[in-house]
Amino acid sequence: MQKTRLICATAGAIMILGVVRPACRAETEPSTTPPETAASPATTPPSTAPAEVPVTTDVQGKVPRDIVGRWLAVCQVRLQSGAARPITRLFEIREGREHLELALGGDVPTPVNQRLTAAINAGQSWTPTPEDLREVNEKWRPARVDSRNYAKLENRLLGSDAFPPEFTEDETTKGSQFAIAIKETFSGAQAVRTTYSVFGVRNYTPTVFGGTSIIATLAVAPFPLPITLKGDFQAYRLGEVAPRSVFQRLSDLFSGCGRR
Repeated sequence: MQKTRLICATAGAIMILGVVRPACRAETEPSTTPPETAASPATTPPSTAPAEVPVTTDVQGKVPRDIVGRWLAVCQVRLQSGAARPITRLFEIREGREHLELALGGDVPTPVNQRLTAAINAGQSWTPTPEDLREVNEKWRPARVDSRNYAKLENRLLGSDAFPPEFTEDETTKGSQFAIAIKETFSGAQAVRTTYSVFGVRNYTPTVFGGTSIIATLAVAPFPLPITLKGDFQAYRLGEVAPRSVFQRLSDLFSGCGRR
């Protein structure tokens, strides 16, 4: 009975993650407002723009500089039943004013999502094809991060030489080369209140890296419901690898830490 409840809770968490996915829709998503209602009457005051959401990236230790680019991460979550549940995350790592920064991407394109959904329904893992990666890259849109969906977004890029105690002890990140952590705190309008995704990178090349991952979610339905999903992951580069300058190669030798 306890095992059955755990399976149901895990499946429910994946469904909840799907419900909150609209919070990450692309910034340039077209409006669905009918033309006749798009214009506001003259007597209606203009709507207030959403408040800016705090977005930070904390960089510590030695992180590969050639990780800059757009990535599609596929987490192969294993349920207690033995079935696989692939979960995707899109993110971009880019050069900031002082150090690397991480920004979330929106949803994968509908045709790619249909193939992903077919694998989920069959209880199978999913690996994107070169055509899938090309389509995701061509239709890339940044995630829509505003106060209607998010309260704050905290990212971390940590080299193993700068792991805090919890990263050196946890099985997800222990022994990994570096880690990527994304903590999403939502506005409270969704069932999911927070999602904390951690990727422990154990093998790395400029075009693909992988390792172990954990996605910890706190939902309210109606009582607090913590759900933890674990599995291996692979992250695939989207687009071509940018050539590295002499300065970038030299900076690898003197990479320190930055904080934002």
